[in-house]
Amino acid sequence: MAELTNAAFFNAKPGRSEDLGVALLQLVSPSRQEEGCLRYEIHQSQDDPNAWMVLEDWRHPSDFDLHMASDYVRAFMAKVSDLCVEEVEICGYRQRSPQP
Repeated sequence: MAELTNAAFFNAKPGRSEDLGVALLQLVSPSRQEEGCLRYEIHQSQDDPNAWMVLEDWRHPSDFDLHMASDYVRAFMAKVSDLCVEEVEICGYRQRSPQP
């Protein structure tokens, strides 16, 4: 069970949504291979094509900290100001409902 679920929200600059999507999708494979990663999904809004979200579950918060310190995530984060109108908003959650 995940100790940490994150929802990260990105809002692409006009004309940069496709570039942002490509960059986000490149994070999926290496993220899913990290120890402690239980889920890593990229979503694009049906209402606003510039709005993207990453949903991720981590076994422990420390696993997420290691993820954020990885070279490939740091390289991606350095591009965010070029691709997005604002900095990424990362919201952390704990599951409160029982497992099915």
